[in-house]
Amino acid sequence: MKITPSKLISLLFFVFSGFYLYYAHQIQVFTFDENAPFNAKTFPIYLGYAGLTFSALYIILPETKPTNVNLRVLDYKKTILLVILMILYGIFILRAGYFLSTSIFLVLSYIVLGERKWLWIFTLSFPFVAVFMYLLHGLLNIYLRDPFLKFIGIMG
Repeated sequence: MKITPSKLISLLFFVFSGFYLYYAHQIQVFTFDENAPFNAKTFPIYLGYAGLTFSALYIILPETKPTNVNLRVLDYKKTILLVILMILYGIFILRAGYFLSTSIFLVLSYIVLGERKWLWIFTLSFPFVAVFMYLLHGLLNIYLRDPFLKFIGIMG
């Protein structure tokens, strides 16, 4: 079996998914939420298993059309900026809260990726995060601590 860049990336994704799954099992849930069919651990655990499964399948199965990746034309600057944004997002989510930090992360990510239409940038960040937060908090009863929304009086 020839090791192509795609197989190497899949191997790295397999390792990443393994770490993700390990840490997903470490998520603490409220005692009344442990036996619920859906809690804070459910989606991350399934996501970890899906990442392991799909990356393992890509590593094991033969490629029908091997892809040649020219490593010189990849945009490393955008990749590094997105990784820095993700690290900053992880740092500020507890301080600023889910709504504000996720919306700002999305706005900055769209700008880094080259989107210049401000209507699309704001439409796909703030309202999208608000709807997703309503689904989590309002419908699924998954509590997200959000100091910003508490400060402006929306959440208690």
